[in-house]
Amino acid sequence: MDKRIWILDYFYILLVFFMFLIINSPLILAQENESQVVEQNLTERIELIEASQQFSKAQTNINQTAAVSMYACNYHTNNTQYKLGAKFEKIFYGNKNSTNFSYVIEGIYLDNEEEDVAAFLSLQTTLSNRLFSPYFGLGAEVMNVADYQVFLGLNLSQYFFVETKFINEKDDLEDGDFYSALGFKIPF
Repeated sequence: MDKRIWILDYFYILLVFFMFLIINSPLILAQENESQVVEQNLTERIELIEASQQFSKAQTNINQTAAVSMYACNYHTNNTQYKLGAKFEKIFYGNKNSTNFSYVIEGIYLDNEEEDVAAFLSLQTTLSNRLFSPYFGLGAEVMNVADYQVFLGLNLSQYFFVETKFINEKDDLEDGDFYSALGFKIPF
């Protein structure tokens, strides 16, 4: 009898153990599936973050090689008013992240004068890897208002700049004056 009780006890213990396994196996499987889903979600998120970072790097590496600018300048004024100027810049050597060389087509509107526009064709060098991306250049005037211009400027941001120009008036190489310009640019 004692042997039978012991076998029954053993049978009950095994029965309780199997019942425990049967009841808890969906929970254990659910936990395993949940951990796999969490791991898969984390992997997908990491891949999305890496793809986003690569896309962001690719966007910043796109070379914007041209810009259109508008500015106010005190050229041909009594220093109390400003004239409107516009220019187009196109990089022909280098890129926006290093030293580059550009050609610049520029015009300053001259109201109430013999010529309506002072137009310049210039070459410009920009040191893009320096603070404020300084630039300087030299250009010839093509509308017979002046002879040439020499300019030095700073890109305060990607969109705003300040510039100092020396524009030579006709007939004498040293006959000219310094002028200031403040403007914005739209790179593309």
